Amino acid sequence: MTAIALPAVGFQHAYPQLVESVSVSRSGMRAMAFVEYADSYWTIQMRTKPLKASERLLVEAFKDASRGGLQTVLYAPKHMCIPRAYWGNAGAAALANPGALVSITGNSLLINSVDNGLTLGAGDLISATTGDYNALFRIQTGGVAAGNAITVTIEPAVPAYVSAGAVITFKNPVANMRVMPGSFSIPDEPKPVATFTLVEIPK
Repeated sequence: MTAIALPAVGFQHAYPQLVESVSVSRSGMRAMAFVEYADSYWTIQMRTKPLKASERLLVEAFKDASRGGLQTVLYAPKHMCIPRAYWGNAGAAALANPGALVSITGNSLLINSVDNGLTLGAGDLISATTGDYNALFRIQTGGVAAGNAITVTIEPAVPAYVSAGAVITFKNPVANMRVMPGSFSIPDEPKPVATFTLVEIPK
């Protein structure tokens, strides 16, 4: 089933938050061991701007189409749609050329088929696409591409469904999300503000 897009209404700033599943064992007040018991995933608290009547209809239609979380939503961050080095230069040629994932070593990605001079830095968002799978990553250590390749470290770790050959997007990265069941709210009032929670899913 084809993923649906967010409704074309104004949203207040929504920042993806990385949820880390880590437990800690204690001895008295002292932390002794830290264990990651599940993969990290993104969650986003979405909040619209006050809606006109026509916009409310779009949001209600989106709510119906999301089917309480059964339908995949294609999410593209708006607060960080291009790397920081290109703020004010969104039309840079280096951003229009997607990369190809060559290899994954821990949290380090080797990406080729990029323009020389492509600059990525800490905090920039990129995405990887393998078939219908779209995963979002935040760069921890970046660099400048040379020899049509660049190596970056990212969080979270690359999930198993993203493999070598994945298309790496630098401009308008995307992620597969779903609406958290029970999180949707549209008050019955003039110019309501709708809220809902998106959570990352594989497909």
